[in-house]
Amino acid sequence: MMVLKQVDRRTGLTKKEFINEYLRPNKPVIFTDMTKDWPALDKWTAEFFKTQYGDLKVPVFSSNYSKPGPGYMASDKEMRFKDFLEVTEKGDTDLRLFLFDMFDPAPELRKDFQFPTVMKGFIKRFPFMFFGGKGAEVTMHYDIDCANVFLTQFVGHKRVILFPPEESAKIYHHPYTVKSLISPESPDYDKFPALQNVEGYETILKHGETLFMPTRYWHYMHYLDFSFGLALRSQSGMATRSRGLFNIVSHFLVDKSLNILSPKRWHAWKENEAYQRAKPFEPSSGSHPGGELNASV
Repeated sequence: MMVLKQVDRRTGLTKKEFINEYLRPNKPVIFTDMTKDWPALDKWTAEFFKTQYGDLKVPVFSSNYSKPGPGYMASDKEMRFKDFLEVTEKGDTDLRLFLFDMFDPAPELRKDFQFPTVMKGFIKRFPFMFFGGKGAEVTMHYDIDCANVFLTQFVGHKRVILFPPEESAKIYHHPYTVKSLISPESPDYDKFPALQNVEGYETILKHGETLFMPTRYWHYMHYLDFSFGLALRSQSGMATRSRGLFNIVSHFLVDKSLNILSPKRWHAWKENEAYQRAKPFEPSSGSHPGGELNASV
């Protein structure tokens, strides 16, 4: 069965310890005290954003984001920021804001946090925020630009499940995307037998904690209640930059185009390829749904 280890939680982690124990081994870790001097830690609340920035128009996404067809990778609608926050605070919803550049319309918010000093290469032009209500899910994926991510949690709790890049085939990575459509919270071992041999990590991320997710790490997130986070990204070197650029070009030119031209056939081909690549890692060579697909594009 799938094995999930707890992510290490570290307080007072030095730069040298971080590099030797986590960055070089490509291993996740939670910094419990990276935000202790940030004004944002107590300042950034839902009420603060509603009062100060409630009239901003924001692109809102739902679980339709990953479904093939004309709406693939597109927002569902625009809302006032205040209205979105009020909806997501009330209870169960799949509505989310992600890769939200809050700092373009509100550059003064940059004074409320600091970039980590444990490594170099931070992309300071693009800090992003993520908002979601209770029950919202971020499907299994890795970040298209292959950056290292320092994700700080504000308000509430979020369950995070992580897999290292070497597990990609076992979690049925769809080619020409950075996505896997498995559900790690309720794994279907009959449909996805290779999942039985997967090893990864899990944690519950809490207010003020910062999760380091290394380059190309797969991650799934489940909002246990209303919460939001800040993602600061860094590049380790030219190899990851080049891989990220290749992803962006090929995925948007190939994947998005074919999802418009032939969504059902293209999705079927990707699914079949994912099954074929996972087959060597299955406990037995039994049949599965993907093995019967012979789609071509």
